[in-house]
Amino acid sequence: MFSFVLAGLLGYFLGSLPTAFLLVRWKSRIDIRSAGSGNVGTLNSYQVTGSFLVGAAVLALDAAKGIAAVSVSGLLPDHDFAHQACAGVCSILGHNFPVWLRFRGGRGLATAAGVFSMFCWPLVPVWCLLWGGAYLVLREVNPANAVALLILPLLLAVTPGSFLSGYTAGGIRGEDFIMFASASILLVLIKHLGPVRAYIRERREARFRRHEPGGGGES
Repeated sequence: MFSFVLAGLLGYFLGSLPTAFLLVRWKSRIDIRSAGSGNVGTLNSYQVTGSFLVGAAVLALDAAKGIAAVSVSGLLPDHDFAHQACAGVCSILGHNFPVWLRFRGGRGLATAAGVFSMFCWPLVPVWCLLWGGAYLVLREVNPANAVALLILPLLLAVTPGSFLSGYTAGGIRGEDFIMFASASILLVLIKHLGPVRAYIRERREARFRRHEPGGGGES
């Protein structure tokens, strides 16, 4: 049990490093939590600073946190998949709810991608393709994120475990990987509930306005 606690704490610490907060503060002297969407992540970093470099740096560093959590946990005395998965999930938890920022963090996409790349790298481009398809339909970033996140575990669930094991690091059992991936995706999905609710509310309001008399819709 102690070994899992150690792996979890290590993952949480690495994931909680507030990269977006620090880079935006350095670039623009702005607290990212009180600007733009308030999200401590890649997209808001770019929108607040107007700097592609800052956005790219946040994306890379947030992904690196997930990679580092899995890599460093592999140096612990107990370093099987279960311990590394624990560190990976906790790095996403740390990014989303960092103690240093009063638990106001990002949404965990880049950190989760970094973690996934350590266990099953083909999953990352598949995830990107799902997001691209969802974005073409919805034309909104966060709802597209949520749709891709919902489809991904369903896709994994219908993938034969033997086939999936062929693409995982060290031949991790497909069933074990699906459990880990689902827990990780749930953490990211939780942080998308607010934006998705806002998107649905805006769509309803827009539809209502179109059907109001004089609103440009049917009277």
